[in-house]
Amino acid sequence: MLVGRDEEFAAVRTGLAALVPRQPTIVEITGDPGAGKTAFLTHLLRQLPSVFHVDLAAHRWTPAALARLGRLSRVRPVVAVLDDAHRAEPALAALRHLLVDAPPPGRLAVLCAYRPRQAPRSLLRLVTGTGAGIRQLAVPLGALPEAAAEALLPRVLPATRRATLAAAGERLPGLLAVLGAHPELVDADGILVLERVVELGSSRCLAGLLGPEIDLADEPTRRILHTVAVLGEVADPGLVAEVGQLPCTAAVEALDQLVRMDLLRYAADDIILRPRHALVRAAAYQDAPAGWRAGAHLRADAALRQRRADPRTCGWHLLRAGATASRFARVHEIARELVTLDPPLAARLSRLAVTLAPPDDPVALGDALLTRARATAASGDLTDALGLAQASLDTLPGPDTRLAATVLRAELADRLGPNVPVRARLAREHTTTVRRLRPRLSVAQGRLAARDGRWGELGPLVTEIQAAIGAETDPPLVAVARTTLAARAAAHGSTDIAADELRAAEALVDAMSDRALAGCLDVPEWLAWVQGVVLEKADALRHVTRAVALAREHGQAHVLPGLLAGQARIAAGSGRLDEAISVAIEAERAGRSVGARQAVTIALTYRAMALLWRAGPQAAAPVGEEAVQEARHEPALHDTALAVLSHIRFAQGRHTEARHLTGTLVQPGRGQPRRRDLQPKWLAGHAEFLVAGGLLDEAYAWSQRAEAAAAALGLEIRRAEARLATAQVLLARRDPVGALAAAQESIRLFTDRQADLSLGEAHLMVAGCLDALRESGAARNHIHLARVIAERTPSAWLRQQVVNAQRRHGAGQRRWAVVTGPDLTQAERRVAALVAEGLTNRAVAMRLYVTERTVEAHLTRVYRKLGVSSRAALAALLRDGGGAVPPGGTPGTG
Repeated sequence: MLVGRDEEFAAVRTGLAALVPRQPTIVEITGDPGAGKTAFLTHLLRQLPSVFHVDLAAHRWTPAALARLGRLSRVRPVVAVLDDAHRAEPALAALRHLLVDAPPPGRLAVLCAYRPRQAPRSLLRLVTGTGAGIRQLAVPLGALPEAAAEALLPRVLPATRRATLAAAGERLPGLLAVLGAHPELVDADGILVLERVVELGSSRCLAGLLGPEIDLADEPTRRILHTVAVLGEVADPGLVAEVGQLPCTAAVEALDQLVRMDLLRYAADDIILRPRHALVRAAAYQDAPAGWRAGAHLRADAALRQRRADPRTCGWHLLRAGATASRFARVHEIARELVTLDPPLAARLSRLAVTLAPPDDPVALGDALLTRARATAASGDLTDALGLAQASLDTLPGPDTRLAATVLRAELADRLGPNVPVRARLAREHTTTVRRLRPRLSVAQGRLAARDGRWGELGPLVTEIQAAIGAETDPPLVAVARTTLAARAAAHGSTDIAADELRAAEALVDAMSDRALAGCLDVPEWLAWVQGVVLEKADALRHVTRAVALAREHGQAHVLPGLLAGQARIAAGSGRLDEAISVAIEAERAGRSVGARQAVTIALTYRAMALLWRAGPQAAAPVGEEAVQEARHEPALHDTALAVLSHIRFAQGRHTEARHLTGTLVQPGRGQPRRRDLQPKWLAGHAEFLVAGGLLDEAYAWSQRAEAAAAALGLEIRRAEARLATAQVLLARRDPVGALAAAQESIRLFTDRQADLSLGEAHLMVAGCLDALRESGAARNHIHLARVIAERTPSAWLRQQVVNAQRRHGAGQRRWAVVTGPDLTQAERRVAALVAEGLTNRAVAMRLYVTERTVEAHLTRVYRKLGVSSRAALAALLRDGGGAVPPGGTPGTG
């Protein structure tokens, strides 16, 4: 059954039904090879009514045969068929005689099927210059409709796979027949994989794409076709002649012949020749002798190297040459170059290099295994890469290779998780590493120690790290060394020293080209991480964004999860909440695909933080819980995840649980904090949670600890967070003057620090303090400033806090006053204020992201403490100044 040609079939049937005497009709059925012209003719002739006389002997017409057709046409309509007319040069003269010189007296139609690109001039002149006495009907056969093309493919294949194959076969029936028989030749992206042609072995349907012309071609023409199949897209005539080992003139003649045979076509620039279709290249590649093919690939590599071609192209030819590529040095050279260009190809080439390494040269074998480990890691298989790095060490390589393999093993183990004693192994290497390489080892060891907050381990390495800065000429290594020293300085409160080191490291990274930086993307990853700690967020985001782009472009799958997680962390801290959430989701997905547990934990943690601000605690809670669970074996990351979860719990109204979580982070005797940069924030959060529980004296003590830790750290934004916590405590302790001073200073410190969300909180706190002092006009000004900030951020949480403050002030229902009755907790004050504004318990619960039962419990305690028994009495008491409900705390970050 003919599929997808209904319109064309109907057009021919209509034309044949309208035949008239003495006016022959020529029907041109044209199309590229594989369009199905012969199948179309066969189906058409089977469907013709019996009244038609069909003549299939057009290729062998004689004068007697033509005379016979003329006589038959008087009796019944005659249909003469000339298939593959582009190959029927002798029959064209007889056809001209039949149509032009002596047209028959009866009804005659000639069905002429041919390939336009291969049609001789005599055929084209005949079909275009027949004159007014001949009717013409053109029936071009192009690509099939999508549904018809997919119907020609095996139904056992999924629909998406059939669609991919149909597109790869250009929806031409002949090509689809090959792909239906061998769907494995095309990958998921619709690209033909030439290596699979070799694995396929002999295939009659694939070989049939070359047509009968290839059997008639001479040896030079056939060899040039094979050469073009080997070269693919880079087949210019000079290169073809060199690889095919023919004189240039002979190669050009053969190329012209292949163009006439429509096996090759010129590209748009009319310079580069390529096979008509990828399947034609596959057929020609299969047709070439295997031994000749391997040699041609080696010649192609040599010729392309002289032309400074893309290393990926050279590497592919070496890979296809296989065992015949006996030059280990060349294969290994290209494999190393491809690690940052095409990691999967580099991994395959380095595997070949391992087999080619001289058996008596352990240094060469160790180098090849190290290259394979790097390529495997960049391809995303960190576990196998870790084993290959160890295998490189087991070969007893040279000192440089040993150090590189040791450092790679440590970095891979660090990305995979804490199950491997990374730092201990690096420390043991100091006894075996030659003196000139010890500074490099110390830099690697120091970075890992700094990442985990192991400042005691980093201290003894400082001298050698400084020596590396002074002696090394390797910019990536020096940048890592300076960044590590910056991290140590920031942890010890020397922020000026940290900033100087970061600027020097940043200058080195900025001076590196993209190609150079692509080979060491862990450098900007580390730089951006420490810049985020020192709160240079704009620079950190710039570096990590550049590194992410390079990781995508160069296929560096091993560093991409960490880079994305770092980008999410910086975006969340900068208030770019939507970006943080989307990037964190991608980081988690990428991290799970390669087994990078650290990146997964970081991504979950900062997605939870962004969700808390963006959509509220109910959306953030499941992600925060998952982050804590994921980080259970990573102490430093576990602390950060716990801190974020504590703020989620607080926002949910689970204040006791929030205090417990932060208590585990800040209580004395816990040991040296791993994240000193976050310690003031955690202390401030704990103080806020204590205020909510009515533990004001204890809260004040913790807020002062937060201020002391922030002052020692030297980071102004941490001082701002500590001062904001102090303001909350002082306001709760009925000291609005002191609270106002602290809150105003927090505004000054937050300004221009890319901390809009915290700045909005600070303005609301100042408004609460001013309201307590009965300065409502000034309070409304700060609410307005908070509203401006909220409108330019995507934080639904901050917007809700601003709305709450606006309703309290705009409605004129109450003025803030110092509490004169029994103390209320911060949660009770929030509930009292909203109830006094006329909200129902359910509305209050929705506003505060808590349950109605929680609201009822708070309200019961408010009634008891203030001595009222109804909502109206509560509203009157607050309106008359008998109680104060300052703006509550909003989400913090871990």
